[in-house]
Amino acid sequence: MGTGSAVRLFVRALALLVPVALLGAVGCAGSYGPLVPEPLALKNWRNARAADDYRDADAAAVEGLALAMQGAAPERPSDKPINVLCVSGGGKYAAFAAGALNGWTAAGTRPTFDVCTGISSGAAVALMAFLGPKYDATLGEVFLNLKRSDLYVWQPVRGIAAGTGLMSSRPLEKLLAYRITDEVVAELRAAHRAGRRLFIGTQNVFTHRLVVWDVGAVADSDRPDAVELVRKVLLAACSIPGVVPPVEFDVVVNGHHFKELHADAGNLTQVFVRTSGPLPPGSAVWVLSAGKTHPNVAKGRPRVIESMALAVSAGLYSLFRADCMKLYALCGVTRSRFHLMAVPTEFNGRTSSMVFDREESQRLYLTGYQMATGAAWQTRPPDTAPGEVPPPRAGTQFVAPE
Repeated sequence: MGTGSAVRLFVRALALLVPVALLGAVGCAGSYGPLVPEPLALKNWRNARAADDYRDADAAAVEGLALAMQGAAPERPSDKPINVLCVSGGGKYAAFAAGALNGWTAAGTRPTFDVCTGISSGAAVALMAFLGPKYDATLGEVFLNLKRSDLYVWQPVRGIAAGTGLMSSRPLEKLLAYRITDEVVAELRAAHRAGRRLFIGTQNVFTHRLVVWDVGAVADSDRPDAVELVRKVLLAACSIPGVVPPVEFDVVVNGHHFKELHADAGNLTQVFVRTSGPLPPGSAVWVLSAGKTHPNVAKGRPRVIESMALAVSAGLYSLFRADCMKLYALCGVTRSRFHLMAVPTEFNGRTSSMVFDREESQRLYLTGYQMATGAAWQTRPPDTAPGEVPPPRAGTQFVAPE
C-alpha cells in the first residue's frame, strides 16, 4: 500500500532508530526457521494438486514477439475473448480505483471480469471488483473512510528491536477478518468453479521474487483453514516491507515442512497478468492505476533523506510504466485491446499516499467516478503518444510548447 510513501516513513524513522536496529539485528537472526534451503527455494514449484494451465504474461509476450520476429504467426487460441482487470497499489489512492469501478457500473459498460489481478492495496480492490457490482457500496465505504489507524499502528522501538517493522498490522488483520467472511469466500469459490480467476501477488521475503496466488483456488480447496489463508494472502499483499512485519506461511515441499515470509510486492511489479490458458484474440486488458503515471514535481530542492525517498519512489513509478509497456506488448501479440486509467497529472494531492484524509479521498473517488462514466481510458502506455517523448538535449537553450 503506497510503497513510495512507505519508503519515506522507513527512511525517516531509520535515521532516529539505527542504534535500536543494531541491537535488534543481533537478537532476531534465525527467529523464523526452518527456512526453505536456497537451491530448493529457487526452483519453480508445482501445485501438489491438479491445477490450471497457468500462463505468465511476460512469457506469452516474449514467445509471441519471438515468433513475429521469425516471420511466424503467434498462437491464436480459439477460446472466446475475456476481460482482464489489473489493479495497482497506491495506499489512499485506491479511492480513485474504487470511484472508477463505481462510475463504470453507473455507466452501464462495466464487464464481468474473467480475470482480476491485484498488487498491494490493489489486491483488496481487485477482490471486490472480481466479486462484482454487489460490492461497489463496500468499495466506496471502505476507501472513502479509511484511516491509517485502520491499517497500522506505530511500534517503532519494539518492532525494530524484534526485527519485524516500524508498525503493527494488527488493525488491518482485524479489518480483513471483518470483511473476508465465509460468504465472501463462498462467492470466490463459486466464481472459481465458473471458470473465473482472481490472482494476488506477494513478495517472498527470502527470495525477493514475485509469488502469485490463485485466490479462488485457495477458496475452493478442501483446506479447513481456507478462509484464514485467503485473509493471510490479502494481509501479506498489503504488508509493506520494513514498515510492518511480513506474514508467515507454512509450506510443504516434497513432504518437508518449511516457513516462508511474504510481504507487499509493489517493488517487484505494479500490475501483472496471469491467465488459465492463453489469452484469446479480442480480449481486453484493463489497467486501473491507484495513482499517477509520474511522480509530482518536487517543491524546492529536496534534502538528503527526502532525496533518498524520492529516488525510490520515482523508480516505482518507472516500474509501473514499464509494466504497462509489457502488457501492451502482450496485447499486441495476442490481438487483444489495451486500456489504462490513472489519476490525472493535474490532480493536486496534498499529502503522501499513506496519510489518509477524508476530503482528499472524496476528491480521488469523484475523479475516478467521473473519468469512468466518461469512458476516459487511454489505449496506449504512458510516454508513448506523439509529443510525450522529449528529444535528447543538444544544449541548454530550449523552446517549450504553448
